[in-house]
Amino acid sequence: MPFENYAILLTVLAVIYSAVARFIQLKLVNKAEMDAVQSESKRLNDEYKAAEKANQKEKMERLMKEQMELFPKMNKVLLSQFKPMIVILAMFFIVNWAITTYDPSKLDDMTLVAHDDGKGCDAVAADGMYSACYALNGTQYGKWVASAKALNGAADMGDNSTYFLYDEENTTDTFLLAPKGQPVAVSTDRPVYYPGDTVKIIVTPPQGANAVNVTLDMGTSFYVDLPFTIPLLNVQRLHEPYWWFIFVTLVGGMAISIAYGQMQKKKEAKK
Repeated sequence: MPFENYAILLTVLAVIYSAVARFIQLKLVNKAEMDAVQSESKRLNDEYKAAEKANQKEKMERLMKEQMELFPKMNKVLLSQFKPMIVILAMFFIVNWAITTYDPSKLDDMTLVAHDDGKGCDAVAADGMYSACYALNGTQYGKWVASAKALNGAADMGDNSTYFLYDEENTTDTFLLAPKGQPVAVSTDRPVYYPGDTVKIIVTPPQGANAVNVTLDMGTSFYVDLPFTIPLLNVQRLHEPYWWFIFVTLVGGMAISIAYGQMQKKKEAKK
């Protein structure tokens, strides 16, 4: 699937998710009951303040008793709001897993096994520095990301990544995923390569690692350039499909809430 079509698919899914999430909230949350409890709580609080100011102790005691009787209803209303959140979050994690797993930019990723045996492109055996090499001869020019994973048996000890440029002198796209787990140092022997060159990736894993895998993204990665810069974050390019999905979900959710609010106002105005 072309990346453009995948971005459109994510956008449609995010809008549908926003609409379904809103529908679930409206169905599972009794807004009338919630508004009634909030209104009653506010009334009791206002009356209690007025009675306290007027030093009306009997009225204060009565209002305090009424407030205590209202607490079970308030707790019930608060707990009812968690029901839709559980369903909505479960939906989110399922959709997020699906869009990450089936990201077309990952389909051409290549995994290399790095070695520390002094053979091939590894300089010195057992020096704690693992090496992996790959001959560049394709036409997928631009920024390539090399992601290293340090392992102890089947256990993931830590992940880190770096990037290099293929037949390109510079780039403004310096985005890399944040490291995970124990510190893993990863670098390349040069910042820029050209067709016919061989890139060498050097990885220093944490103590206890007995294997290192390196994944090359082959110059393909998911991103969407926004027509504006997000304030405070100072971000215009969104990397990774889940960030685009979350962004559209937030915008879609706000748009649906505003539209629903306007519809409710029109209904109230007609009554």
